[in-house]
Amino acid sequence: MMRCIVKGLKPKRVARDVGRNPVAQAVARSILKQAVLDQKIQLYLLAEDAPCVDALVPIVMLFTAFIASAGRDDTREVRILKGAVSACEQMITNNSYRKTNTTTLDVALDCAVELSRQVDPVLFNRAWNELSGGVP
Repeated sequence: MMRCIVKGLKPKRVARDVGRNPVAQAVARSILKQAVLDQKIQLYLLAEDAPCVDALVPIVMLFTAFIASAGRDDTREVRILKGAVSACEQMITNNSYRKTNTTTLDVALDCAVELSRQVDPVLFNRAWNELSGGVP
C-alpha cells in the first residue's frame, strides 16, 4: 500500500496501482485543489505575528514532496516552491506569521496544484512517505 495526499494535507492509504489510473488521478487532483483552497483560507485568516507552526508545517511538507518528486530544479514552479519553503522555515523558526508572505504562499500553493499534473504519482508518494516517516 502507498499513501497519497488528501483533504487537510494528510496522507491516506491507497492501492499501489491507483497512481496509474487516470480517473483516480483526477479525483486526487480535485481533493488536492480543495485542500489547497482550505489552506489558503487559513493563511489569509492568520493574524500578523500569530503562532503559525501548526499551519505551516503541512504546507512545507507538501512543497518539499513536490520539489523532491519534480526531478528538475530549474522549472519556474520548483523555484517558487523553494522560495516559499524558505519563507515558511523563517516563520516556523520564529513561530510568528508574517502577512507579507501570504501572497507568496498563495502562489506557491497554486504551483503545487500545477505540479500535481506533471510529477509521477509514484515518486510523489515515495517522497511523501519519506517526509512523513510513513505515519498517516
